[in-house]
Amino acid sequence: MNIIQQYELLYISYDELLEEIWGYGQKLINEVGIDCFTFYVEASAGYHSFYYYIAPYEKS
Repeated sequence: MNIIQQYELLYISYDELLEEIWGYGQKLINEVGIDCFTFYVEASAGYHSFYYYIAPYEKS
C-alpha cells in the first residue's frame, strides 16, 4: 500500500501525507499516475488547499 492509499484510507493524516510525499518518486508515480501524484505534491507546496484527488470518469 503506497502513501497516497494510506491517506485516502485514513491510516495517516493529511499533514503526514504532505510531509512525507517529497520522499517518493518514480515508483509512486507509476502506481497512482502522474496527475494524482502532481495533485498531492502541489498541495504540499501550497498551490491549492484541496484534500483529495478525484479521478475523472472514463468516457465509454
